[in-house]
Amino acid sequence: MITLPQMQGQEKSYEDNSADWVLNEITALGEAFGEGLTAERQAIYVRALADIPKDELRRAIRLAVKHLKWFPKVAELRELARGLPDAAVDRPGPEEAWARMPKGEHREDDSVVWCEEERAAYSSCRSLLLDGDQIGARMAFKERYEKEVAEAHAAGKPVRWIMSAGFDMNHRLSTLATAVQEKRMTLEGALNFVPGERQSDFAQMLPPKEAKGLLTGKIEKLPDIPGLGGVLAKMRMEDLVPEELESLRPYSEPRPEPTAEDLRKRRDDLKHQIELITRSRNGPNGSGA
Repeated sequence: MITLPQMQGQEKSYEDNSADWVLNEITALGEAFGEGLTAERQAIYVRALADIPKDELRRAIRLAVKHLKWFPKVAELRELARGLPDAAVDRPGPEEAWARMPKGEHREDDSVVWCEEERAAYSSCRSLLLDGDQIGARMAFKERYEKEVAEAHAAGKPVRWIMSAGFDMNHRLSTLATAVQEKRMTLEGALNFVPGERQSDFAQMLPPKEAKGLLTGKIEKLPDIPGLGGVLAKMRMEDLVPEELESLRPYSEPRPEPTAEDLRKRRDDLKHQIELITRSRNGPNGSGA
């Protein structure tokens, strides 16, 4: 029989194997982190974790050893056991994350659906990639990524996936299709980055269930996106975007560099708009009334 130390004036005895097993696991976890646990602290962990099924707690301990840098608090172990937020599972490991990053000569052409921590880590190694230092870039990326993920775990922050769209449309469609299948992006969210004329191609990259309604060139329910961006997205899907708004399409191909005459006209237009705004603010008499 295991007798735990007295806490809050009451002694608690456990005769079942569950408490014994939890105590052994917590002790081993402490050894893994180089953390010496007092009898009182062991008792607190056993009482707080004894209701968790063995397989779930074993999973939480495995994730803690693999992903956390410091001995976990009770709340962290319970979150990992329940899978909430289970950020360690949702976010890829450092090597997998690095393998997903755009590194080629034409990085701007590649698309990637990455988590916020991957995006932050990539920003820290971009200059090294531009210099051709792949080894240095990898080391910088991993160091920053591990730091970002550890902070996210400590804060209980759920994973958030973001689309970074490149110019290569075929690569973009395949990246979006993979993200939808892996539940990192909803179909509605992915369609914001797919031009109407390519929806059929995109549908063929998806499982039949996800592709329903896309092969005909129409979707059963257009995504509900607030604001001007949502209105434009819906108009694009129905091929109703006026020509004067086509320049706003996020998937438009790169345009030629503007000529000196183009730049002069733009400056004149801007100057004219500024004058109109100034007059409207100052009122008809120029007094601002």
